[in-house]
Amino acid sequence: MTFKFKLFRGLTAINLMFSTFFLMGLIIVLFTTGSIQVLSFGILLGAILIHAILSLHLQKALLDSNMVLKESTPGGIRIIGGICLFVGGYMVLSGLSLFMMLKTGNLGPLEEVMKQFPDDQRATMTAMLKPMSFFFIIVGAVIVTNVMLSYTFLKQYKNRQDEEPLF
Repeated sequence: MTFKFKLFRGLTAINLMFSTFFLMGLIIVLFTTGSIQVLSFGILLGAILIHAILSLHLQKALLDSNMVLKESTPGGIRIIGGICLFVGGYMVLSGLSLFMMLKTGNLGPLEEVMKQFPDDQRATMTAMLKPMSFFFIIVGAVIVTNVMLSYTFLKQYKNRQDEEPLF
């Protein structure tokens, strides 16, 4: 196994754990609040979970040359991967924006929200923003890297299938 494949396996496991954990939390919040915004965010997290599951099947097919992927799996990896690229890119950009707002000291629209809280809570919330920005950057980068690796290995799988004789 190459380092790239081991990285792909590790990032898939991280995406699987991350998306499952937060998806379960969102399901609980959805049932308690009934908010449509929670549902839409849950759908995006569900796409990450589905992509991780499809990536696991791709990994098994790459390790065992006798195993063949279902006909819909490569297309699913491409389509769901595109959604995951959007989500991961959005997370990276959000984290970078939040980090730059903290670095410049201009929190923009967050200042209005922060004024609603007492001073001690405001200081705590401001202290939490920097780790939150790093979390968004790291998780978004993991998602994007995993999708790009899945595209690479899907291409490798397709090339291997094209080289094998049918009979």
